[in-house]
Amino acid sequence: MASAEKGAPMKKLSWLLLILLAIPSAAEEKRKDFFWQAAFYQDWMGFKSGNDELFSRLSTRLNLALWRKPGSGWTIFLDARNRFASGEGVENRFLIYDARLAYDSPRSKFFMSLGQMNLYDTAGIGPLAGMMAGYKLGRFLSAGAYGGMANDIYSGKLIFDYQKYGIFSRYIGPGARQFSISYNVVRFDKQIERQFVYSSLLLPLGRFLIVFGNSEFELGGHTAANDRLSRLFINVRANLTRTADVTASYSSGRGMDYHQFLLEQSQDPGLHSSAIERFYYNKTFGVRLSLSPLQGFRLHVSRRESEHQDSGIRNHTTDFGFAVNDVLRSKISCYGNYNLNRGDASEADTYSVSAARNFGKLSVTLSYANYFNGVRFSAEGTPQLIRIGLPKQQTFSGNFFLALNRTVAAALEYSYLLQSDDQDQQFFLRLILRK
Repeated sequence: MASAEKGAPMKKLSWLLLILLAIPSAAEEKRKDFFWQAAFYQDWMGFKSGNDELFSRLSTRLNLALWRKPGSGWTIFLDARNRFASGEGVENRFLIYDARLAYDSPRSKFFMSLGQMNLYDTAGIGPLAGMMAGYKLGRFLSAGAYGGMANDIYSGKLIFDYQKYGIFSRYIGPGARQFSISYNVVRFDKQIERQFVYSSLLLPLGRFLIVFGNSEFELGGHTAANDRLSRLFINVRANLTRTADVTASYSSGRGMDYHQFLLEQSQDPGLHSSAIERFYYNKTFGVRLSLSPLQGFRLHVSRRESEHQDSGIRNHTTDFGFAVNDVLRSKISCYGNYNLNRGDASEADTYSVSAARNFGKLSVTLSYANYFNGVRFSAEGTPQLIRIGLPKQQTFSGNFFLALNRTVAAALEYSYLLQSDDQDQQFFLRLILRK
């Protein structure tokens, strides 16, 4: 019975692939117009803590676009992963990030998507299982609407009591200028859970200034006035001279973004959690100055303030860093930074250094870092921030990437984590096939 359950996700993937491949084959009028682009990833991750047995996880991911080139007619998109972890208490997981039929063409003012998709760029609503349709009002401006249900990518189930719908308008103009605004409604169990306006802006002003930001403003009556601006992010970069630039940023809103963190972990199992403060604090702002006095040499210094508003915890960090390319013509590049962490509940000072070299088709990176914050998962799979504390945790890692040709590549990563008498090892191996 267990083996049959474990094989079910693979059967679903096989049937889905057959259906997707059959649709364009039946509809294809001219073979020369048929388009397909694919990326296949086969991953293996291993983790060994002390004398414990090795925990391993195998993952297969397929990212596929076919039928017509995106933006030139009907296109099918599929991005799915089958993840199998061996051992007691774990099970297969079949994850579908994207599975939709889309239409967009320069010859038509109408565009649409049907299936499972993400609407972060258009409406800020995230995953949706349903339909999005729009109309091009001009060369740069469009408007539309969407509706559907929430989908749990980890269980592969649609949540019928959880609905999302709204309207949006989007401007994509010359010089990469972009602006979008949407009105969104989230309903759960026949009651309105959220009503909010989402907006996003990308505004390059020549080569001197670039502004990027997004925000969410709550409209529901149950939201307190001082909490209505539930999300605000803005990043401004100014190129002062050819050798100096300054970047200022501000972010406030909900604390730890559980969904995004889980999504990143599922898509890239080798992701390290060394910079975890962005999940812990719900208000951060700072400024960074970068200087490049010599070709191939760059320095930066930054100051960042972090605040956990609910707990009244305020920390601040001063960061010094450097990057040097082709040190003494050795083809070795070196990077490093040192963080002075101070405040109510700050960790001790942290630092990291790394060296990288390209040997033709093979690139190698060796790194060392110490850090104190970490993430552990509860029995329900919820990420929780923990403070490792002293003695500090040290991490030695090596990354090897081999590109055999434009189609085949492989990556290998090994990390050795040392903390007092504990020793952890992490292994990550990835095979990449692209067309």
